[in-house]
Amino acid sequence: MALEMAFPIVLILTLFISAFIVLTRHQAHMKAQRELPDRADYFASAGEGGACKKCGSTETTEQGLDDSSDNTRIVSCAGCRALLYQFKRESAPD
Repeated sequence: MALEMAFPIVLILTLFISAFIVLTRHQAHMKAQRELPDRADYFASAGEGGACKKCGSTETTEQGLDDSSDNTRIVSCAGCRALLYQFKRESAPD
């Protein structure tokens, strides 16, 4: 009887712990995005080209902070996907 009850309890605990770990990592990633420097501050510290500090690439990708139409844009390196800086878009695209 006790063994029959142990398996579902262990399974449920494993699911809850896994969900907690995933949510904690997601929250940490979102916090890192929100704490990125502004574009002007990044280019002042990185130099004229604004190359990635990890891999040296100058190619970047951008995405919205919360969704694809967000005015706060997060720029990351296209080579190594390191977070670089953020900026506010003037107006959302039509």
